[in-house]
Amino acid sequence: MRLMHEPEMNAADSTLTYVDAEALKRLAQGLTFDLPRCAQVLDGALISLNEQTGLPDRMLAWIRAGGLMSGTGPVERRGRIIVDITQTMNADRQQGYFATVLCKSDERESAPVAFFSMHSPTLDVPMRVEVPLRALMVGNPPLAGSYTLYVHALMTSLGETYVYYGITKRGWSIRFNEHTRAAVAQRSKRLLARKLDELIDARAAELSGRGDDRAKLAGIISAVCGTGMSREAALAAEERMVDKYSLASKHPYGLNMIPGGLAGLSHIRNFLRDR
Repeated sequence: MRLMHEPEMNAADSTLTYVDAEALKRLAQGLTFDLPRCAQVLDGALISLNEQTGLPDRMLAWIRAGGLMSGTGPVERRGRIIVDITQTMNADRQQGYFATVLCKSDERESAPVAFFSMHSPTLDVPMRVEVPLRALMVGNPPLAGSYTLYVHALMTSLGETYVYYGITKRGWSIRFNEHTRAAVAQRSKRLLARKLDELIDARAAELSGRGDDRAKLAGIISAVCGTGMSREAALAAEERMVDKYSLASKHPYGLNMIPGGLAGLSHIRNFLRDR
């Protein structure tokens, strides 16, 4: 399945059928996207998708029944639904958006997801944000005051993927912007910022024509793994994911310097006590 959608925009066109504009704002805050316009484009794509499969209506019914508390959410039997919102820019630097609905037949049991795809004009590398589609739909509890579990993946020119997991109550993109600023403006001691700085510096050298054998930044994917989480649930999930995938002492491409969750808090307390 491949469906393209870009609705006409006007001031009166503010009614959304499926998309929760506040949830989109919170989960995509900090992106260069025009979020009200993205909400309209995404909603239009879901309306078209519903006409073909009925999946958005089934997802709304599942959310009203309690969402994850009521069991596994609905999926499309032919494959995983991906709604890819792509940002484009013309010669006059005017931004445009369109949605492509994809159906991945090799991921039939995976939950539907929204991609926000963009391109860094400075580094000339692709960037993508992935958000569970259910988290952007109407009917969920408000996200304010809850925690988000996220992962950042830094792809290199050598085919490596460096991974960092974290949780935040403020917004995952705010935290990533802090890491990015630390990477380019400061000499941060954090492993994520240091690695990002290395990869950006090597990519900048390549673009300037200087010979450089170092691994270079080839792309960034940031994914929201869980939303609306309590502090306890977020800490438990972070501890599990960091241990399994990204603890630097266990995984060669892990960027978490200490364990996640309560184990990480205990690590910090012990460090401060022993200073």
